[in-house]
Amino acid sequence: MNNKKSAFTFSEVMIGLVIIGVITAMVIPFFYNSHADKVKGTQLKKVCGQISIAISSIISDERSQDEHDLYYGPDTGEREEENSGFYLTSAGTKTSNDTQGAKYFLNKYFRHSKVNCGPDGTNDCVGATYKTPKQKNIGSVPSGFYCIKTTNSAAICMKFDETDKVSKIIVDVNGAEKPNITGSDLFVMYIENNGNLKDLDEDESHCNMDRSNEEAGILDYAAGCFTKAVGNGWVMPK
Repeated sequence: MNNKKSAFTFSEVMIGLVIIGVITAMVIPFFYNSHADKVKGTQLKKVCGQISIAISSIISDERSQDEHDLYYGPDTGEREEENSGFYLTSAGTKTSNDTQGAKYFLNKYFRHSKVNCGPDGTNDCVGATYKTPKQKNIGSVPSGFYCIKTTNSAAICMKFDETDKVSKIIVDVNGAEKPNITGSDLFVMYIENNGNLKDLDEDESHCNMDRSNEEAGILDYAAGCFTKAVGNGWVMPK
């Protein structure tokens, strides 16, 4: 009877360790990236919630200050919803200063660690430049957007678009930190009069769509990405 015990040779052990190392090197980045995407999605949801609360707050505040003008018709005394909403508040105007528009709204209704830190200010709470997932350079946050850095390190930038007659919002969920990629940490939207946030383009297939227009920037490439993220449970699909 043969009682000789079998054992792995040193070479076999080393080969096994190499195989485990290769598998680990392949799997860990996948789980890391997946986790990072979920974190950014959670942050996006949180920032959008903060914006929605701020919108509701300013509408409520200014209704209570001037209830007759915003709630009731001049003759019937009946409530008129069309006479209330974001664009009848001091935030929903093209002017941006200490009492009106983007500067007033972002400074007063958000908890922030920095103000005026966008392209026309210190420019240190947004990325110096942004790219698409294919690494195409698409420039920086356009001039005219007023930006703040929130206490949870996100950047919120806002500007009233005089052509579309709406306040447009740019959100970078982790501020100036990388990756600074449209649809990954950068999203764009606008505020409806009823306070809802809508993508600049609700067709998610347009998110990061290749464009021949050389002047296309982050507003163009990020359009559709917000819709895509929300539709995928606040995580950008691969």
